[in-house]
Amino acid sequence: MAGVINTLLSLGIGALSMTRERAQKVVDELVKKGEVRLEESKALIDKMTSRGEEERAELSKLIEEELKRAKTGIATRKDIEELSTKIDALAEKLASK
Repeated sequence: MAGVINTLLSLGIGALSMTRERAQKVVDELVKKGEVRLEESKALIDKMTSRGEEERAELSKLIEEELKRAKTGIATRKDIEELSTKIDALAEKLASK
């Protein structure tokens, strides 16, 4: 059965996009072709769906990490307002001299 999953993935049927309905259709076709036994079909569908959920979770985690990294070092509105206040105060000091 693992060979079938690897074959499906190599054919471009990525686990990330594997919904239960889509997995059911793919496995039904494999059963019709005799490549998967009917007794194995439920376990294969479950495994394909589970793998899709795992990969979606991994992708979500990766996106969150990348967003955190991207935010590092970026000035917030508060930072800019504080700097603007300091610049105004320095400008006033220079103007009064």
